[in-house]
Amino acid sequence: MQSILMLNIHDYNLITVVWNVFLALIPCWIVYYTAKSVGNKKWNKMKKQKIGFILLFLIWLFFFPNTAYLFTIVRHLVNYCDDLTKYRVCLDGSWKVMFFFVYSAIGIPTFYYGLNKMERLFKSMCGKIYATALPIIIIPLTTIAVMFGLYERFNSWDVVFRPFVLLETVASYFTDKVMLVDFVVITALLYIVYYSTQYLLKDEL
Repeated sequence: MQSILMLNIHDYNLITVVWNVFLALIPCWIVYYTAKSVGNKKWNKMKKQKIGFILLFLIWLFFFPNTAYLFTIVRHLVNYCDDLTKYRVCLDGSWKVMFFFVYSAIGIPTFYYGLNKMERLFKSMCGKIYATALPIIIIPLTTIAVMFGLYERFNSWDVVFRPFVLLETVASYFTDKVMLVDFVVITALLYIVYYSTQYLLKDEL
């Protein structure tokens, strides 16, 4: 068992792969079962379920950034090879490029499904205006959460245990030019991923 836990690729522990994919699937499960239980009921008819939905939404929001965080996994390819040919091909372990690419690409279906399903849910319960506004608001928040994970190594539960530290960190992102550029570019790219996927799938809400 110990040897399995110690397995790694380019010093990247394989158990982390399982863990990160699991975290990315949680918001998808939450929104799937929430939508399944709610059905086509309208918000104003859900008196007993209103608080339950708000709690489920907050839990979903808590885990959702883990989907976009998968996109950043390709950074583990930096300096992954010590034996490059003149064509930038690694003679020993070129398969690692494909491994980390596929691993990161899991973020696309989980990111899109989790947000799109919640958008659909908002449309059926709250109306089209709220549904349209949801991804516009959620994506920048997701960017901040991804930056938390990349630069400060914060975890999702730090929202509960270290909220003031997180708020100070957010403020620093908007006062530091480099961090602000990162925020703007990452947010723009997440918008592109979401809306281009929606367009390609011809997913009309």
